[in-house]
Amino acid sequence: MTPKQKYLFDLRGYLHLENVLTPEELSNTQAAIERLVQSAPDELPPGISRGGEGFSNGFSADKSLEALTLHPVTWPIIKELTWNKPRFNRGSLVVNTHERQEMTPLHCAGEGFRWTRRYEVKNDQIFTNDVVAFFYFTDVYPGDGGLIVLPGSHKRNFKRPENLFFPEPDNSDAPLHPALVNVTPKAGDVVIITEMLTHGVLVWKPTDRDRRFLILRYKTQFFQDERGIRESFPPEVMERLSPETKALAAYGSEWEVKELVKQDNVTLTV
Repeated sequence: MTPKQKYLFDLRGYLHLENVLTPEELSNTQAAIERLVQSAPDELPPGISRGGEGFSNGFSADKSLEALTLHPVTWPIIKELTWNKPRFNRGSLVVNTHERQEMTPLHCAGEGFRWTRRYEVKNDQIFTNDVVAFFYFTDVYPGDGGLIVLPGSHKRNFKRPENLFFPEPDNSDAPLHPALVNVTPKAGDVVIITEMLTHGVLVWKPTDRDRRFLILRYKTQFFQDERGIRESFPPEVMERLSPETKALAAYGSEWEVKELVKQDNVTLTV
């Protein structure tokens, strides 16, 4: 991470990286997503299911999407934030439309009983064991809705009072609280957050276009949550993943450094 990126991530709890995808990468991924959206339920690749506003394991629908798990712009950042111990945990594709009229409430890791998530700085290095990268394939403009974050909340020390920022939770037209930021990426941008950051999703308002983005989740390779260690992906998804993605999804010890991590640029074996 550059000094600027490190400063902003530590200050705000997120990074907005612009123009991460090349025109070719963006075109290929957009085409792959459109094919997925147009597929009938019985035509979806094995292990991918459509539910709500997205596709579980949608990252595995096409190699152009799977390759984003190790994108040369985000890969070094993921490695640094996890102290070179990353594990790819999950990847889902979201297609957000105006038909859903309920916002996703503010939430974050660390609320409730999930105390295994961490964020800290030591020896001039940021560490967090739960990182999310949002790859965007369509444009978001101010007023559209979408992702909202509470900058700096990843360092909170007190419980967030209920309805503090949304005194009218059912009023989608209420002004956004000034402490909150509505992040508005463009197609090809990436937003990286620590799950310790308080975030939510406003109702998507445009009726003539949707919001398409990929959610890629990373934890440390030795991370165990309240459910314990288990496979992140069903067998039929694992079967079609490239060896590099399988290595990234594998668990490891706290002291092991995967051979994959020693590489700055990783190309998927097809």
